[in-house]
Amino acid sequence: MALDLTERVRPTPTVALSSDYTEAMSMLASGVVMVTSRLDGRPWGMTISAFASVSDEPPTILVSLGSGTASASAILAAGSFGVSVLGRHHGAAARHGSTRGASKFLERFVDRHSRDSSPAIAGALAHLDCEVTEQISVADHTIFVGRVRNVRIAEGGEPLVYFRRAYRALAPCNPSFERRIPCLSS
Repeated sequence: MALDLTERVRPTPTVALSSDYTEAMSMLASGVVMVTSRLDGRPWGMTISAFASVSDEPPTILVSLGSGTASASAILAAGSFGVSVLGRHHGAAARHGSTRGASKFLERFVDRHSRDSSPAIAGALAHLDCEVTEQISVADHTIFVGRVRNVRIAEGGEPLVYFRRAYRALAPCNPSFERRIPCLSS
């Protein structure tokens, strides 16, 4: 039986639905990245978890930022941005980039030797230097689609994870639990 999407009912958002939605989204564990740009010539960044790979060929990613943020404005002006994948040792940088209303200049966190056009967080697990290819306005956010121009990957390291409104680290795979929950590897 085919669904007729033209007759789909869209519920009117309510405060309860909004808070339930926010709570539900906090249950999704995600990696933490810092979207970087330059603002007034200085490195600037915003911590986000709304990041995804779009395509391997050509390498393309997307990030979603509040449309009214300084980061969104800086990316629009420059036409480019960076994404640094944060490791478990980047808690201070992640908190700095996620503090509402605070200045998010990154001088103390950036790799001063980076040759990327976008600022890279020092010691990041990976850094993607991107050119904006599309921007899409959705509700109060802008989705930036970026073509990856350059990639830097660190050797080793553990990811920083965001779950239930807190930064966390993954527990190491424990072989003694393998019978119940096998350790997965690539």
